[in-house]
Amino acid sequence: MRILIAAAALAALAPSARAAEPPVLASYTAYFSGFSVATLDAALRLEAERYRLAALMRTTGLLAAFIRGEQSAEVEGTVTPGSDVGLAPTRYAMEGRWRDRLRRIAMRWPGGEPEVLALIPANTEEREPVPADLQRGTIDSLTAIASLLHRVTETGRCEGEAALFDGRRRTDVTARTEGEDTLHAHRWGIFAGPALRCTVEGRQVAGFWSSQRRDEAGTPRSATAWLARPEPGMPLIPVRIEAETGWGPVYIHLTRIGRGELPLPTQESRN
Repeated sequence: MRILIAAAALAALAPSARAAEPPVLASYTAYFSGFSVATLDAALRLEAERYRLAALMRTTGLLAAFIRGEQSAEVEGTVTPGSDVGLAPTRYAMEGRWRDRLRRIAMRWPGGEPEVLALIPANTEEREPVPADLQRGTIDSLTAIASLLHRVTETGRCEGEAALFDGRRRTDVTARTEGEDTLHAHRWGIFAGPALRCTVEGRQVAGFWSSQRRDEAGTPRSATAWLARPEPGMPLIPVRIEAETGWGPVYIHLTRIGRGELPLPTQESRN
């Protein structure tokens, strides 16, 4: 599910041509073994000095019959030209329910370093804590993906790396450019045409489940995103994504693109 919420974030990560424009708003559907399993929505406002990204995922279809889930995430931060990442988060909140169990994370970055304000359930219930030295210099996953797409928009290349910390896990991520493809029309999505192919690989290095085998949990996972302009006047965004999971590949297709706000469920973890 972390892969899917990240994909929802990636869906709308491109700057508006003018600060006064509404956020870019994109919708996706995720498929596993030919069945619809989740809907993804994301909206980003990227201005000269600040950015805000909101993402929402809900399970659907066959998956919802077994696992009812909804998860929203939101980040705000500042644009930092000249830095390695280019964006710096100031506030992050995630809230969701899986099998009717509440999950919540709230973070901020005083002095540029992460501080966890809320964590439900507590890590002591399920995970090994991430050592303090592995938390330093990290950012949240939404900011990392925003930075990636901003870099692609500026340079036409995907190359980059980031250290991620979400209050529970530390993950190292690298991105690279694979080339250009021509995507054919597909019944699941709305885009066909030329697209830039980027691969993102993530490897968890800390914050493992207490019962997990380290070698298995630390196996790198990758996702491939095809980036294109789905309509004239729209920014460069992913139009298709293929992501590896522990159960098999997930295919994510763009189903709608426009501009507007993304209403999120009430998040008590906001600060």
